[in-house]
Amino acid sequence: MTDLTEDHSRGVHDTELELVAAHLASLDHDGQRFADVLRATLDQLLDGRRNGRYEYQKLHKTEKTHMGTLVEINLHREFEFDDGDVTDYRIGGVEVDCKFSQRIGGWEMGPEMVGHLCLVVTASDQNSSWRAGLVRATEMHLRSVQNRDAKRRLNEAGVAAIRWLWPEHGKLAQNLLLHLDPETCKRIMDAKGRNQRHGQARIFQLFREVQVQGIILRRTIIETVGHGLDDPMKRARGNGGARDALRPDGILVLGHQDNDPLVARALGLPVPKKGELVAARVTPAPAIPDKRPAAEVNGTYWVVARSEDEPIAAPVIPRKRAEGNL
Repeated sequence: MTDLTEDHSRGVHDTELELVAAHLASLDHDGQRFADVLRATLDQLLDGRRNGRYEYQKLHKTEKTHMGTLVEINLHREFEFDDGDVTDYRIGGVEVDCKFSQRIGGWEMGPEMVGHLCLVVTASDQNSSWRAGLVRATEMHLRSVQNRDAKRRLNEAGVAAIRWLWPEHGKLAQNLLLHLDPETCKRIMDAKGRNQRHGQARIFQLFREVQVQGIILRRTIIETVGHGLDDPMKRARGNGGARDALRPDGILVLGHQDNDPLVARALGLPVPKKGELVAARVTPAPAIPDKRPAAEVNGTYWVVARSEDEPIAAPVIPRKRAEGNL
Protein backbone atom coordinates (compact mmCIF):
# COMPACT_ATOMS: atom_id res chain seq x y z
CA MET A 1 0.00 0.00 0.00
CA THR A 2 1.28 3.46 -0.90
CA ASP A 3 2.56 5.56 2.00
CA LEU A 4 0.35 8.64 1.77
CA THR A 5 0.86 11.96 3.50
CA GLU A 6 -1.68 14.76 3.84
CA ASP A 7 0.03 16.56 0.97
CA HIS A 8 -0.36 13.43 -1.17
CA SER A 9 -4.09 13.28 -0.45
CA ARG A 10 -4.44 16.88 -1.58
CA GLY A 11 -3.46 16.02 -5.10
CA VAL A 12 0.09 14.66 -5.39
CA HIS A 13 0.26 12.05 -8.16
CA ASP A 14 -0.95 8.64 -6.92
CA THR A 15 1.11 6.14 -8.89
CA GLU A 16 -0.90 3.11 -7.78
CA LEU A 17 -4.20 4.74 -8.70
CA GLU A 18 -2.93 5.54 -12.18
CA LEU A 19 -1.56 2.01 -12.54
CA VAL A 20 -4.95 0.50 -11.65
CA ALA A 21 -6.76 2.90 -13.99
CA ALA A 22 -4.43 1.94 -16.85
CA HIS A 23 -4.90 -1.77 -16.11
CA LEU A 24 -8.68 -1.46 -16.18
CA ALA A 25 -8.49 0.48 -19.45
CA SER A 26 -6.41 -2.34 -20.94
CA LEU A 27 -9.10 -4.85 -19.94
CA ASP A 28 -12.02 -2.73 -21.13
CA HIS A 29 -11.02 0.03 -23.53
CA ASP A 30 -14.42 1.78 -23.70
CA GLY A 31 -16.20 0.61 -20.53
CA GLN A 32 -18.74 -1.56 -22.33
CA ARG A 33 -17.81 -4.73 -20.46
CA PHE A 34 -18.21 -2.88 -17.18
CA ALA A 35 -21.58 -1.46 -18.26
CA ASP A 36 -22.75 -4.91 -19.35
CA VAL A 37 -21.87 -6.34 -15.93
CA LEU A 38 -23.92 -3.66 -14.18
CA ARG A 39 -26.89 -4.21 -16.51
CA ALA A 40 -26.71 -7.98 -15.97
CA THR A 41 -26.42 -7.50 -12.20
CA LEU A 42 -29.53 -5.34 -12.05
CA ASP A 43 -31.39 -7.90 -14.15
CA GLN A 44 -30.15 -10.69 -11.88
CA LEU A 45 -31.41 -8.87 -8.80
CA LEU A 46 -34.80 -8.05 -10.33
CA ASP A 47 -35.15 -11.69 -11.47
CA GLY A 48 -37.96 -10.76 -13.86
CA ARG A 49 -38.10 -14.17 -15.52
CA ARG A 50 -39.45 -15.70 -12.33
CA ASN A 51 -41.59 -12.92 -10.94
CA GLY A 52 -42.12 -10.23 -13.59
CA ARG A 53 -40.41 -7.50 -11.55
CA TYR A 54 -38.74 -4.62 -13.35
CA GLU A 55 -38.61 -1.78 -10.81
CA TYR A 56 -35.58 -1.50 -8.51
CA GLN A 57 -37.47 0.69 -6.07
CA LYS A 58 -39.96 -2.11 -5.40
CA LEU A 59 -37.28 -4.56 -4.29
CA HIS A 60 -37.10 -5.50 -0.62
CA LYS A 61 -34.55 -3.62 1.48
CA THR A 62 -32.46 -6.76 1.94
CA GLU A 63 -32.38 -7.28 -1.84
CA LYS A 64 -31.16 -3.73 -2.43
CA THR A 65 -28.44 -4.28 0.15
CA HIS A 66 -27.37 -7.39 -1.78
CA MET A 67 -26.76 -5.32 -4.94
CA GLY A 68 -23.31 -4.25 -3.74
CA THR A 69 -22.27 -7.84 -3.12
CA LEU A 70 -23.49 -8.93 -6.55
CA VAL A 71 -21.63 -6.07 -8.26
CA GLU A 72 -18.43 -7.06 -6.46
CA ILE A 73 -18.83 -10.74 -7.36
CA ASN A 74 -19.82 -10.21 -10.99
CA LEU A 75 -17.00 -7.75 -11.69
CA HIS A 76 -14.61 -10.25 -10.10
CA ARG A 77 -15.82 -12.99 -12.44
CA GLU A 78 -15.91 -10.85 -15.58
CA PHE A 79 -12.42 -9.40 -15.24
CA GLU A 80 -10.83 -12.31 -13.33
CA PHE A 81 -9.20 -10.03 -10.78
CA ASP A 82 -6.87 -11.59 -8.24
CA ASP A 83 -8.09 -11.73 -4.65
CA GLY A 84 -6.85 -9.03 -2.33
CA ASP A 85 -5.48 -9.68 1.15
CA VAL A 86 -7.45 -6.92 2.88
CA THR A 87 -9.54 -5.72 -0.05
CA ASP A 88 -11.88 -7.44 -2.53
CA TYR A 89 -9.43 -7.43 -5.43
CA ARG A 90 -5.84 -7.07 -6.45
CA ILE A 91 -5.74 -5.18 -9.77
CA GLY A 92 -2.39 -4.83 -11.48
CA GLY A 93 -0.82 -5.98 -8.23
CA VAL A 94 -2.57 -3.25 -6.21
CA GLU A 95 -5.12 -3.88 -3.46
CA VAL A 96 -8.51 -2.39 -4.45
CA ASP A 97 -11.86 -2.62 -2.67
CA CYS A 98 -15.18 -2.46 -4.53
CA LYS A 99 -17.91 -0.16 -3.26
CA PHE A 100 -21.40 0.22 -4.76
CA SER A 101 -24.05 2.81 -4.04
CA GLN A 102 -27.19 3.99 -5.80
CA ARG A 103 -25.90 7.56 -5.53
CA ILE A 104 -22.57 9.32 -5.79
CA GLY A 105 -21.13 9.81 -2.33
CA GLY A 106 -23.15 7.00 -0.76
CA TRP A 107 -20.24 4.55 -0.54
CA GLU A 108 -19.26 3.47 2.97
CA MET A 109 -15.66 2.62 3.89
CA GLY A 110 -14.79 0.59 6.97
CA PRO A 111 -11.76 1.45 9.14
CA GLU A 112 -9.76 -1.32 7.47
CA MET A 113 -10.06 0.51 4.13
CA VAL A 114 -8.31 3.69 5.29
CA GLY A 115 -5.32 4.24 3.01
CA HIS A 116 -6.49 1.75 0.38
CA LEU A 117 -7.78 2.37 -3.13
CA CYS A 118 -11.51 1.95 -3.67
CA LEU A 119 -13.30 1.22 -6.93
CA VAL A 120 -16.50 3.23 -6.40
CA VAL A 121 -19.46 2.28 -8.59
CA THR A 122 -22.95 3.67 -9.01
CA ALA A 123 -25.80 2.80 -11.37
CA SER A 124 -29.34 4.05 -11.86
CA ASP A 125 -31.83 1.89 -13.72
CA GLN A 126 -34.31 4.77 -13.75
CA ASN A 127 -31.82 7.09 -15.47
CA SER A 128 -30.11 4.36 -17.53
CA SER A 129 -26.77 5.63 -16.23
CA TRP A 130 -23.67 4.41 -14.43
CA ARG A 131 -20.29 5.65 -13.29
CA ALA A 132 -17.17 4.03 -11.89
CA GLY A 133 -14.05 5.63 -10.50
CA LEU A 134 -11.05 5.22 -8.26
CA VAL A 135 -10.34 7.10 -5.06
CA ARG A 136 -8.03 6.53 -2.12
CA ALA A 137 -9.77 6.36 1.25
CA THR A 138 -7.48 8.73 3.15
CA GLU A 139 -8.39 10.67 6.28
CA MET A 140 -8.49 13.80 4.11
CA HIS A 141 -11.13 12.17 1.89
CA LEU A 142 -13.40 10.73 4.60
CA ARG A 143 -16.00 12.30 6.83
CA SER A 144 -15.32 12.36 10.54
CA VAL A 145 -18.82 11.04 11.34
CA GLN A 146 -19.10 7.24 11.55
CA ASN A 147 -22.14 4.98 11.45
CA ARG A 148 -22.77 2.17 13.93
CA ASP A 149 -20.33 -0.08 12.03
CA ALA A 150 -17.59 2.57 12.19
CA LYS A 151 -17.96 3.11 8.43
CA ARG A 152 -17.51 6.53 6.87
CA ARG A 153 -18.46 8.14 3.59
CA LEU A 154 -16.41 10.36 1.34
CA ASN A 155 -16.48 14.05 2.11
CA GLU A 156 -16.65 16.74 -0.58
CA ALA A 157 -12.89 16.59 -1.10
CA GLY A 158 -13.09 12.81 -1.44
CA VAL A 159 -15.82 12.95 -4.08
CA ALA A 160 -13.88 15.65 -5.94
CA ALA A 161 -10.77 13.44 -5.86
CA ILE A 162 -12.43 10.52 -7.66
CA ARG A 163 -10.61 9.56 -10.84
CA TRP A 164 -13.59 8.73 -13.06
CA LEU A 165 -13.08 5.86 -15.48
CA TRP A 166 -14.53 5.76 -19.01
CA PRO A 167 -16.04 9.26 -18.68
CA GLU A 168 -17.35 9.16 -22.24
CA HIS A 169 -19.55 6.12 -21.57
CA GLY A 170 -21.97 6.28 -18.67
CA LYS A 171 -24.95 4.83 -20.56
CA LEU A 172 -26.69 1.78 -19.14
CA ALA A 173 -28.73 -0.43 -21.47
CA GLN A 174 -32.32 0.72 -20.99
CA ASN A 175 -34.84 -1.15 -18.90
CA LEU A 176 -37.64 -0.62 -21.42
CA LEU A 177 -40.52 -1.37 -19.08
CA LEU A 178 -39.46 1.50 -16.81
CA HIS A 179 -39.69 3.98 -19.67
CA LEU A 180 -42.95 3.02 -21.34
CA ASP A 181 -45.90 5.14 -20.31
CA PRO A 182 -47.88 3.51 -17.48
CA GLU A 183 -50.95 2.72 -19.62
CA THR A 184 -48.86 0.98 -22.27
CA CYS A 185 -47.02 -1.02 -19.66
CA LYS A 186 -50.30 -2.00 -18.01
CA ARG A 187 -51.72 -3.25 -21.30
CA ILE A 188 -48.65 -5.43 -21.75
CA MET A 189 -48.48 -6.85 -18.24
CA ASP A 190 -52.25 -7.37 -17.96
CA ALA A 191 -52.68 -9.16 -21.31
CA LYS A 192 -54.55 -12.46 -21.04
CA GLY A 193 -54.46 -15.46 -23.35
CA ARG A 194 -56.71 -18.42 -23.98
CA ASN A 195 -56.19 -21.59 -21.97
CA GLN A 196 -54.13 -19.72 -19.38
CA ARG A 197 -51.47 -18.77 -21.94
CA HIS A 198 -51.04 -15.40 -20.32
CA GLY A 199 -47.26 -15.25 -20.62
CA GLN A 200 -47.46 -15.76 -24.37
CA ALA A 201 -50.23 -13.15 -24.62
CA ARG A 202 -48.06 -10.62 -22.76
CA ILE A 203 -45.18 -11.19 -25.19
CA PHE A 204 -47.47 -10.75 -28.20
CA GLN A 205 -48.83 -7.53 -26.69
CA LEU A 206 -45.30 -6.27 -26.07
CA PHE A 207 -44.50 -6.51 -29.78
CA ARG A 208 -47.79 -4.85 -30.72
CA GLU A 209 -47.03 -1.91 -28.43
CA VAL A 210 -43.44 -1.29 -29.55
CA GLN A 211 -43.67 -2.08 -33.26
CA VAL A 212 -44.23 1.58 -34.19
CA GLN A 213 -41.06 2.63 -32.40
CA GLY A 214 -38.45 0.19 -33.71
CA ILE A 215 -37.11 -0.47 -30.21
CA ILE A 216 -34.51 -3.15 -29.51
CA LEU A 217 -35.91 -5.69 -27.07
CA ARG A 218 -33.31 -7.37 -24.89
CA ARG A 219 -33.74 -10.98 -23.79
CA THR A 220 -34.37 -9.85 -20.23
CA ILE A 221 -37.36 -7.73 -21.29
CA ILE A 222 -38.89 -10.71 -23.11
CA GLU A 223 -38.28 -12.94 -20.09
CA THR A 224 -39.78 -10.41 -17.68
CA VAL A 225 -42.92 -9.92 -19.76
CA GLY A 226 -43.21 -13.68 -20.28
CA HIS A 227 -42.46 -14.53 -16.66
CA GLY A 228 -43.53 -18.01 -15.67
CA LEU A 229 -42.84 -19.52 -19.10
CA ASP A 230 -40.20 -22.22 -19.47
CA ASP A 231 -38.75 -20.62 -22.61
CA PRO A 232 -40.01 -17.04 -23.12
CA MET A 233 -37.72 -16.44 -26.11
CA LYS A 234 -39.33 -19.37 -27.95
CA ARG A 235 -42.68 -17.54 -27.72
CA ALA A 236 -41.08 -14.56 -29.46
CA ARG A 237 -39.83 -16.47 -32.51
CA GLY A 238 -41.46 -18.65 -35.17
CA ASN A 239 -43.18 -22.03 -34.90
CA GLY A 240 -46.23 -20.61 -33.17
CA GLY A 241 -44.49 -17.67 -31.48
CA ALA A 242 -44.88 -13.94 -32.05
CA ARG A 243 -43.12 -14.07 -35.41
CA ASP A 244 -45.93 -16.23 -36.83
CA ALA A 245 -48.82 -14.90 -34.76
CA LEU A 246 -48.24 -11.23 -35.62
CA ARG A 247 -47.38 -11.63 -39.30
CA PRO A 248 -51.08 -11.37 -40.39
CA ASP A 249 -51.13 -7.92 -38.74
CA GLY A 250 -48.12 -6.87 -40.82
CA ILE A 251 -45.67 -7.04 -37.92
CA LEU A 252 -42.19 -8.39 -38.56
CA VAL A 253 -40.25 -9.78 -35.60
CA LEU A 254 -36.54 -9.78 -36.43
CA GLY A 255 -33.63 -11.33 -34.53
CA HIS A 256 -29.88 -11.63 -34.97
CA GLN A 257 -29.76 -14.74 -37.15
CA ASP A 258 -30.08 -15.62 -40.83
CA ASN A 259 -31.44 -12.79 -43.01
CA ASP A 260 -33.09 -10.86 -40.18
CA PRO A 261 -30.20 -8.39 -39.63
CA LEU A 262 -30.08 -7.64 -43.37
CA VAL A 263 -33.79 -6.84 -43.40
CA ALA A 264 -33.57 -4.73 -40.23
CA ARG A 265 -30.70 -2.69 -41.64
CA ALA A 266 -32.42 -2.23 -45.01
CA LEU A 267 -35.58 -0.99 -43.28
CA GLY A 268 -33.59 1.53 -41.25
CA LEU A 269 -34.27 -0.30 -37.97
CA PRO A 270 -31.71 -0.93 -35.24
CA VAL A 271 -29.96 -4.24 -35.93
CA PRO A 272 -30.44 -6.85 -33.18
CA LYS A 273 -27.46 -8.55 -31.61
CA LYS A 274 -27.53 -12.01 -30.05
CA GLY A 275 -30.38 -12.23 -27.56
CA GLU A 276 -32.16 -9.18 -28.98
CA LEU A 277 -35.24 -8.66 -31.16
CA VAL A 278 -36.84 -5.74 -32.95
CA ALA A 279 -40.37 -5.45 -34.34
CA ALA A 280 -41.94 -3.21 -36.97
CA ARG A 281 -45.16 -3.14 -38.96
CA VAL A 282 -44.34 -3.16 -42.66
CA THR A 283 -46.17 -2.53 -45.90
CA PRO A 284 -45.25 -2.91 -49.59
CA ALA A 285 -43.20 0.03 -50.85
CA PRO A 286 -45.36 2.58 -52.71
CA ALA A 287 -45.24 2.68 -56.51
CA ILE A 288 -43.84 6.19 -56.28
CA PRO A 289 -40.86 5.80 -53.92
CA ASP A 290 -40.80 8.00 -50.84
CA LYS A 291 -37.98 8.56 -48.38
CA ARG A 292 -38.56 5.40 -46.38
CA PRO A 293 -35.74 2.81 -46.52
CA ALA A 294 -36.87 -0.34 -48.32
CA ALA A 295 -35.95 -4.02 -47.95
CA GLU A 296 -36.37 -6.55 -50.72
CA VAL A 297 -37.92 -9.82 -49.58
CA ASN A 298 -38.73 -12.52 -52.11
CA GLY A 299 -38.76 -10.02 -54.97
CA THR A 300 -41.01 -7.44 -53.26
CA TYR A 301 -39.86 -4.22 -51.61
CA TRP A 302 -41.17 -3.43 -48.13
CA VAL A 303 -41.03 -0.32 -45.94
CA VAL A 304 -41.91 0.42 -42.34
CA ALA A 305 -45.62 1.24 -42.33
CA ARG A 306 -47.08 4.57 -41.36
CA SER A 307 -50.21 4.89 -39.26
CA GLU A 308 -52.31 5.59 -42.35
CA ASP A 309 -51.11 2.48 -44.21
CA GLU A 310 -53.69 -0.31 -44.26
CA PRO A 311 -52.59 -3.49 -42.45
CA ILE A 312 -51.30 -6.20 -44.77
CA ALA A 313 -49.66 -9.49 -43.90
CA ALA A 314 -45.90 -9.20 -43.48
CA PRO A 315 -43.60 -11.33 -45.66
CA VAL A 316 -41.90 -14.52 -44.53
CA ILE A 317 -38.17 -13.84 -44.17
CA PRO A 318 -36.21 -16.73 -45.73
CA ARG A 319 -33.96 -18.63 -43.40
CA LYS A 320 -30.46 -18.88 -44.87
CA ARG A 321 -29.87 -22.43 -43.75
CA ALA A 322 -33.08 -23.68 -45.34
CA GLU A 323 -33.77 -21.47 -48.29
CA GLY A 324 -30.61 -19.56 -49.19
CA ASN A 325 -30.15 -15.82 -49.34
CA LEU A 326 -32.81 -13.22 -49.90
